[in-house]
Amino acid sequence: MNPQPDQDLESRLQNLEIELNSSPQPPTVSLPQKPLQPQTDNSQPVQLQLRLINWFNSLSGFRKLMVVGVTAIVGLALLRALLKLFFAVISLAVLVVLLYFGYQFFLGRSSKNK
Repeated sequence: MNPQPDQDLESRLQNLEIELNSSPQPPTVSLPQKPLQPQTDNSQPVQLQLRLINWFNSLSGFRKLMVVGVTAIVGLALLRALLKLFFAVISLAVLVVLLYFGYQFFLGRSSKNK
């Protein structure tokens, strides 16, 4: 074996090590440590519910009664509107079916006459 290539390789290796050791290290960025908290998608609605419950509990008796009354009236109005919409859609569907069968009846009658 020729000692010349081994010496060249060793000298190149040493030169590379020297270059690596002498080059400035890139600054490392450390992230602030936060305590791990479970990520929940429903944390905001829960907080809102707790705030509403605390607000409701802080009201006096008469004001609680007023809030419950207004909430009931608004809820019933919404329910009534939804039921009207539901029945309007059903009525429209029945009307479309009747019109379709009426059209088929008259169309079938006119094709028999021809």
